[in-house]
Amino acid sequence: MNTVRRVELAESWVLHSRPFRETSLIVEAFSREFGRMGLVARGGRRPRSALALAARPFRLLLLSWTGRGELATLTAAESAPQNAAPAPPGGERLLAAMYLNELVLRLTRREDPHPELFDHYSQALGDLCAAGPMEPVLRRFELDLLASLGFGLNLSHDIEGRDLAPGAAYCYRMEQGAEALPNGALTGEAMNFSGAELLGIARGDWGSRNTRRAASRLLKTAIDFYLEGKPLNTRKVFAAMR
Repeated sequence: MNTVRRVELAESWVLHSRPFRETSLIVEAFSREFGRMGLVARGGRRPRSALALAARPFRLLLLSWTGRGELATLTAAESAPQNAAPAPPGGERLLAAMYLNELVLRLTRREDPHPELFDHYSQALGDLCAAGPMEPVLRRFELDLLASLGFGLNLSHDIEGRDLAPGAAYCYRMEQGAEALPNGALTGEAMNFSGAELLGIARGDWGSRNTRRAASRLLKTAIDFYLEGKPLNTRKVFAAMR
C-alpha cells in the first residue's frame, strides 16, 4: 500500500488552480523537491480561508500537504520570504508568465522532481518582471525546459558527430540532430538552418535577429513535437493579440 505522505512548508509555485465543488480548489503546484503536485484546497475559495493564497500564481509560497495518490490535501499555504519572490508580472508579461506555467504544466508529470527546472522557472519569472526584452527570456527557458526533461537539443554537432560549420546548411531532425543538406543550400523549410544560426542559439546570442528568429522556429517545432501536436492556449492568445 502507498504510505501517506506529509510535507511541511515546501517551496512551491502555483501553476494553475480551478474551482472544485462549492468552496474548494484543485491546485497544480510545482515544488523543487517533489515536482508537480495536484492538491485539493478544501474551502480555499472562501474569502477568509487560510488556503486562499494557493489560488495565486507567480508568488513563491510555502505549501504543506498530506495524502497519497493523484490528489493530496493542502493543509497550509503561506508566502515565502519577501525577497525570494518577484513582483507579479502584468500586461503582456503576464501572458508570457502564463506561457511558462502552461509549458511546465503540460510537459511535466506529477510527482516527478526537477530541481534544476524549478530554478530555471524561478529565474525566468524574475526576468519577466524586469525591464529587459521578453523574447530571450522565453527562448532560454524553452531550451532549459527541454534539457531538464531529457529532451535537450544537440546544437554543436551534426548527426555524424562532426562540429557544426557556420557556413553550412542543415536540416534539424527531432531526436536525431542536425543533418547536413546535400547541396549545402537553405530551402526555406521550417527546420532548415545555417550552422551559424544553430551555433548562435547554443551560445545564446540573443542580440542577433537571425538567432532569435531561428530559435523561435526550432523551439516551437520541438515543443510541438513533445506535446504531440496538442495546441497551447497561451499561444492562441499571443496570436490573437498580434
